[in-house]
Parts: sequence; C-alpha cells; structure tokens
Amino acid sequence: MQVSRFGRLIFAALIAFGFGVAMLEQSPVQAQGITGSNWEGYYWANPNFSGSPALFRIDPAVLFNWATGSPAPGIIPNDNFSARWYNRINFAAGTYRFRAGADDGIRVAINGNVIINRFTPAVGGFTVNTADVVLGAGIYEIIVDYYEGVGEAGVLFDWTVIAGGGEAAPGGNIVPTPAPTAAAPTLKAVVIVDRANIRSGPGTNFPTIGEAFRDQQFKVIGRNGDFGFETWYLLDLGNGARGWMFRQVIYIYGGNPATLPRTREVINAPAIAAGGAGAPADQPPNIQPFEVRGIAQNNALVRSIPSLNGERLGVIPKGASFQILKLSNNQAWVYVAYENLRGWTYVPNIRVTVGRLGVLPRGNTAP
Repeated sequence: MQVSRFGRLIFAALIAFGFGVAMLEQSPVQAQGITGSNWEGYYWANPNFSGSPALFRIDPAVLFNWATGSPAPGIIPNDNFSARWYNRINFAAGTYRFRAGADDGIRVAINGNVIINRFTPAVGGFTVNTADVVLGAGIYEIIVDYYEGVGEAGVLFDWTVIAGGGEAAPGGNIVPTPAPTAAAPTLKAVVIVDRANIRSGPGTNFPTIGEAFRDQQFKVIGRNGDFGFETWYLLDLGNGARGWMFRQVIYIYGGNPATLPRTREVINAPAIAAGGAGAPADQPPNIQPFEVRGIAQNNALVRSIPSLNGERLGVIPKGASFQILKLSNNQAWVYVAYENLRGWTYVPNIRVTVGRLGVLPRGNTAP
C-alpha cells in the first residue's frame, strides 16, 4: 500500500468536511450518507474467514481507519485479518447509491445479491466503489465483507438516496423486494461460486451427493459449530432433501446464524437425483446429481486395496466405461464400479469423462 496516498486522502477529508482529530482515528473518509447502526461485527485473525471468528461485537457503523493498527489489539493482528458485518435495514422504495471503500478488499451483498465485489488488494491505497440499486419498500439483509492484507487498513460503507418512486438510475441494479411476513426471518444461503459440492456430512471426508450452482438459494437449518460462522451449514434442498455445504462457497443472510441449532447429522443418501422441470415430485429442484465416470485407457487391473500389493480382482477392458466412487488418500488410486466388478485401479490407467476427481470422498477403504 502507498501510505502517503492514504494519508493525503485523510488530510483532504479533513479540509473538505472539517473533521476533528478524534474522527481520524476511526475512518479514512467521512460518511457522506446513511451508515445504519448496530452492525453485528465478526472478526477473524486470518484474511479468508477461516474457522470461527476470534471476536464478535456490535459496531455503530462500518466506518474505521485502523491505519497500521488492529481492530482489537491482542485478538486481531495488524495485518492479514478479515471481518463481516451484518444488518437488517428498513428501506423506503427508491434508488440508492451504495458506497463501499476499503484498503484492502471489500464485498457487499443485499439479500444475497452481490452489488459490489472488489475482493482484491487495494493497489495505490484506500479505494471506493459505488453501486446504484433500486429497492422496493421493505427490510433488507446486508452483508459487508472486508479483508486486510498488509500496510494501511480501513473500511467504509454508507448510502444515499438518489431517486424516489423506484425509478432506476442509468446502470442501476434491481434487488427484489422482500415478501412481507409476520414470521421470524428465515436464514438462507446463496451460492457465491460457479459450482459447489453438496455433501452428506460436515466435512470433505463425507461423500458428495450433489452439486449446486452460482446464485441458487436454500434455507439454512443447521450448523456444525459455534458463532454461526463455522465451517459447514446444513441446508434444506427442497422436497425433504438435505445436505451440507462449506461456509466459504455460500453467503448466509436473513438473521443471526448463531441462532441455528448445532448438529453433525449425516445424511443417509447415496446421491441426489436431478430435479427441475419434469422431475418426480420427491426430487429436490435444481440440484445437479453427483457422478464421476471414466474410461480405461488400456486394460485396467482392479485390485482389492489401493496398492500394488492388493489382490487382483479382475480387469476393465480398454475403452470400457465405469463409475468412479472414491479417491485414495495419496490420490493415485480410484475405487470403481464396472459391471459386477468393484475395486481399486491405478489413476494413470484411466481417463475421467464425467465430473472431477477432486469432488470424490477420500480414503483407502471401500465406500
């Protein structure tokens, strides 16, 4: 980071807005609009939200200049940390300009829709991004994600009204109006990566039972640890189906995840059938069935264990297709199912034709 530029930005804000010295210790720029209040702040002592947060507190606004310091000395380091703020804000109908600034990365989502996404180092110092968004009247869930690499640290989030009556400004995004409800808010998860594995349990050692895709949303019904931002969440996939997804591939919104029940339930389901149009009523909608298949590049010997010392069980002929069920711990062998033959074959002897070996459960025992 260029410290001198960061300092000049603060000095310019002081001149333009008549800042006092005390405000310098809180924010790199002055809020130009509405900041909200009582933000739930979760802070991690690493830059990628890994594990449980080291600190939870209520922040009056997302408006800080930590300079080369820390949000919480002794708990959060000066560099390489991350934070997530959550709030529920009641908006009148209109078009709003949301402003998010950070040194380094920042990302903002409203009801799970990402409106600002600059989750990269702030080259040249504190950088501000804006987004014009049309909102109908109602309560919206807002999540602000932030991470700090090295050097100066600061973050800002606020908004202003730029048009009334719900008319979009040029280039404005539209966030759906939340449906009115008298019930307590339901926690939801939205997929934020292109493809996300759904597993039968809270860990990569559990079988993959399906895949979900970017922007799909699910009801969240459980978590595997404390603070509401643990490593895995149990999701309602629809039509009675359930599955686990990793925290870093989804956004959680709609309430406080700390209220979710803690569970390590293992789903007794070998795979999820594909849903969508024309699917049977008991299949979850819009879930891709999980499958990995391959063909033998030459006559592939099948053994009883993932080792050259394993008993020879049979041979898959060159060009034959088979299902791949598991990957060995050293990733050199796969467990396959070909006609009535089941066992381990050496990876260089096969070619994957459907799916990816990386999503397979791992281990050296038969599935």
